[in-house]
Amino acid sequence: MNRRNFVSSTIKSGAVVCAATCLGGLEKTIAGTLPPVSKETSCEGKVNFGQTWIKRFMDVVDNELDEKTAQRLMEMNGKTCYLGSLEHRKINPSDIPEQTPEEMVQGINKYAGEDAAVIKDNVIEFRYVKNPSGLKVADGYCLCPIVENGPEGLSGTYCHCSVGYVKEMFSNYLKREVEVELLESLKRGGKTCRFRITIS
Repeated sequence: MNRRNFVSSTIKSGAVVCAATCLGGLEKTIAGTLPPVSKETSCEGKVNFGQTWIKRFMDVVDNELDEKTAQRLMEMNGKTCYLGSLEHRKINPSDIPEQTPEEMVQGINKYAGEDAAVIKDNVIEFRYVKNPSGLKVADGYCLCPIVENGPEGLSGTYCHCSVGYVKEMFSNYLKREVEVELLESLKRGGKTCRFRITIS
């Protein structure tokens, strides 16, 4: 069989198979033998789409914005995320009692385990260890539920969302301005997520 006949034959065969599949499905639908179409996308489908979307969005952010602006955008998003978590728990930020840096470090270590936070002078080094559901960074989980196990190739800029989250959390408890530096993160190839918090 020459190449032209082979290609023609393949296209015709494909068209027949495609038509049979489509029309067969149509016949089953008419006959009422197919299950009803879901009115809502499955949770798995939503998660997969969400991860694909966030990967594309972060690529756009990196391509369209300068580095400083992109980081600032994500930090503001992290701040909003933290404030949203307070709202979800019906906590007004102004009602959070002021803590000393030492008290905050003790509280973090009581919750997350020894050495999750250490303090020296006016600097706290803080590590994300686990989330409220018990998922651990040490097991390879990002503590952001949107991207806890994917997607591949997510921009490291995304981790500045956590910078904003940590900054807002510490400033609300300490009632002081803080600066936060990202030292290491899982999504940037690290083994943990570490931050340096400098207290003003």
